[in-house]
Amino acid sequence: MKPVLVPTNDVNSEHGIVVNWFVDDRDKVEAGALLVEVETSKAVLEVYAPEPGVVLHLVRQGTEVPLTEPVAMLFDSVSDLTAYADRLAAEAEARAAAPGAVRASVKAIQRAQELGVDLSTFDGSRLITVKDVEAAASAVQAEPATVDYSAMPSALATEPGVARILLIGGALGATQVIDIFSQVPTQQAVAIVDDDPGRWGTDVHGVPIVGGSDRLAALFAEGVFEAAVIAIGSSVDTRARFRKICADAGIPLANAIDPTAKIATDVVIGQGNIICAFCHLGTGVRMGDNNFLSAYNSFDHHSVIGSDNATGPSCVSSGKVTVRDRVRLGTGIFLEPGVVLGDGVQVASGAVIVTSVPANHAVKTKVVTTTVVPRRS
Repeated sequence: MKPVLVPTNDVNSEHGIVVNWFVDDRDKVEAGALLVEVETSKAVLEVYAPEPGVVLHLVRQGTEVPLTEPVAMLFDSVSDLTAYADRLAAEAEARAAAPGAVRASVKAIQRAQELGVDLSTFDGSRLITVKDVEAAASAVQAEPATVDYSAMPSALATEPGVARILLIGGALGATQVIDIFSQVPTQQAVAIVDDDPGRWGTDVHGVPIVGGSDRLAALFAEGVFEAAVIAIGSSVDTRARFRKICADAGIPLANAIDPTAKIATDVVIGQGNIICAFCHLGTGVRMGDNNFLSAYNSFDHHSVIGSDNATGPSCVSSGKVTVRDRVRLGTGIFLEPGVVLGDGVQVASGAVIVTSVPANHAVKTKVVTTTVVPRRS
């Protein structure tokens, strides 16, 4: 018996949808036969048989499945397959009878813990995702409980003339911003807010996490900080949400620009942008607010970048490219001249974009499975 797993070496996704089976259940296949196609948020993956055998489908077409779980099993004989299938059916019957059984992705479980959402209240017939958890949390209309922040650490002190910056988000994005500020003598991160209570009272590279984002307005009113940076690169919707929260509270956003970035003299940049190491903005580029450009991005002459966008490293555009709002780019993406990416577009790593992409569409790449073999002398 051999499990068939989806190849995920180059895909930053936790689940996918089985879009097409190329073999029937209980077919006999040879090693290397194309079995199934699985679509994730960023790529279309072809899954091949790792060895010969008789195929048992574990996932129906159109079903969402965690990428850590097998989509099929291979057996030496039909009798072995039948015995295993009977055992699976019995186990499924027992699980269905168990109260409170749920299926949720790892990130959904983590998010549910952060937001205090009870996963046992969800429909257990399908995989629960982060979006499901966040939607459930948003639907709760009760007033949030008052949190006692008296035990939280104090913000850091700064030298005169140094801008005091509060970071929103205490994960990896915060480390990048703090590193930028370590090379910029006029800015310093003095505190971090994060909505994960497990991070409260800890620090990121010496900068204390002083509580949740519900403290933003109060800390600003107390003069703890002068401006904020949204240090979250994984979700453009979250970046946009916090930008609105800051705007409603009258909190200005600050830019965090690595000194190694090459920015032409006539570039126009809004507020709240994070521009990491060795980025390049060519002459005539216009950038809005609250963008997160990872290292080695290059946007060539007269390109336009909207607001609330986030990129992976090494995204490169030709001239006169337009990236509108809430666009998420993966790693190593190339944009041909004049391309327009509409609002809410997502582009998978490694894509080469030669035509414009309409709003709220995704560009996915087909991942090719590679094999590592010894070098021949």
